[in-house]
Amino acid sequence: MTATRRSPPPFASDDWMFEQQVRAELEAEAWRRLRTQLAGPPEPAPLPPPLPTVAATQPPRVRDPHHSGSAALKGLVRFAIAAFGSYLTYIAGMDSQLGNFEVWLATGTAFVVVLAISAFEPLRGAVHAMAETARWVLITGFVAGLVWVFTHMSA
Repeated sequence: MTATRRSPPPFASDDWMFEQQVRAELEAEAWRRLRTQLAGPPEPAPLPPPLPTVAATQPPRVRDPHHSGSAALKGLVRFAIAAFGSYLTYIAGMDSQLGNFEVWLATGTAFVVVLAISAFEPLRGAVHAMAETARWVLITGFVAGLVWVFTHMSA
């Protein structure tokens, strides 16, 4: 039998041994680094970015002038407008010589319809303007009445 020189298996070569040694040293270094990190105080976690505020995410709100002011004055103005509309309907019904029942039916219908229509634009804006005007008329009248009373108290 002739002796043939066999090549060493790939897992026992010098290159393989060197590669295993380098891997072991790298792994040992990683374990050392991990131990030193865990031994020290923990690093604080980074804070999340601040949440946007409601004012920053929403567009600026435009105030609707029809939602401000006195609801009682607006109700009185709407009632006055509806009463005026029904009064005009009453005059028109009597002038056209309708019967009494038809006149009152038209008058009541006009009152309800004008009252309902005053809740929609453009009458809604007019109701607001008239309520603001009525408010200032009432304030001015009250102040004028106080002035009149105080000026006539001494007499």
